[in-house]
Parts: sequence; C-alpha cells; structure tokens
Amino acid sequence: MSLCAVIVDDHGVLADGLAMALLAEGLPAEVHVPRSPESVMEAVRTREPRLVLLDLDLGMERGSGVDLVEPLRTLGPRVLVLTGSTDRIVHARCLEAGAVGVASKGDPFDQLLDAIRRAARGEPAMGRRRREELLEELRRDRAVRSERLAPFERLTPKEASVLLALAEGRSADEIARSSYVSLPTVRTQIRGILVKLGVGSQLAAVGMAIDRGWLEEARRRGAPA
Repeated sequence: MSLCAVIVDDHGVLADGLAMALLAEGLPAEVHVPRSPESVMEAVRTREPRLVLLDLDLGMERGSGVDLVEPLRTLGPRVLVLTGSTDRIVHARCLEAGAVGVASKGDPFDQLLDAIRRAARGEPAMGRRRREELLEELRRDRAVRSERLAPFERLTPKEASVLLALAEGRSADEIARSSYVSLPTVRTQIRGILVKLGVGSQLAAVGMAIDRGWLEEARRRGAPA
C-alpha cells in the first residue's frame, strides 16, 4: 500500500493520533518531526506521499511552514496546512503558495480528519467561499502595506543600509568606520533619508521604519548591499 501522507509536525500527540486514525481507514501516514526545512524536503522526496500535512509553527530555528508550501508542491504531493494560528493573512499566503486548504488544530478531531480525507482523495479541502475571502484579504493587505512602504522605496540601497544601522543604535561615526566611507558621506546619506521620508530627525526616521513595518521587512530580507 502506497504512503498516503507525511505529517510534518513536532506535536506528537496530535500527529500520532492523526496517523493512527488514517491508518485505521486504510490510509497509511508517517509522522516526520522537522529538524530543518531541508529535512522536510528530503522526507517528502524519499517517501513520495500523495499528501503532506504541514504544521506552520516549525520553531524559529527551523523557519516557517509557509515558506515550505511551494517547494513541497513542486515535489508532487498536495499540501494541507494544519495550524493553531488564527492569522488569516498567513492562511491566505499558504493558499497562494499552493496549499489545498488550511485546517485549524482547534477544530474537532472528526472535522480535522474529514478535511484530511478530502485532501487525500483530491477533493477541495476547504470551502470555495472561505478560500476566496482569504485571498481577497491578502490582496487588500498588500495594497495597504505597499502604500505604507512607498516612501522607503525611494531610498537607495546605501541609504537603506544606513537606516538599518541607525535602527540598531549606531552613530554616524560608527557607520562610517564600519562601511569604510567618510563621515560626511554618511551624513549626506542620513540627510537623504530624512528628506525622502519627510521627517526631521534620525529618531523620527527610525520610528517611522518601525511603525510602518519597513524595519521588520528589511531585517527579514537581509540588509541591502
């Protein structure tokens, strides 16, 4: 009998319970405790399941399950996300990446199992209306976010790097030394940041970067060159 599902989850009680319930219905499943994104990909590549049940919360050192949805889909299986999160934008990102559905770990066990059965059979794992509502929320969220971040798009890569350094509490002199440029050059870059963001001080620039989510996004992507 071919493997129905790989359950990627580090919460043993729920994962083992799902595996036993599926096996009782003739749908063999194997639990994979994630050590890294690479270990998840290797487990799925080796076992070739029809379905991957993917937990979103893999732990900080292992990254987010959201980023694994698309790579897992390229290996062939359907991906059904299991999560305790109620963040609808995150749910929508999973759907956009190719997940067939998002199921809440807080749902009754029978309801959760039913969603898994449908996903394993190739049927819709969640209602079309809910799916469309989530994707529309994601589109609206991105439009709002794009508007908030528009002033930062005018920064050059060097100015963005300086703003990140200012947010870390580094002085213009420290930035100049670590960047191997002159202090006047850094001061010119700081003036450019203030003008482009429409603020009057370095503190205001950093506060704006935090309030509008630019700082978090820049750190996630990595500092510009």
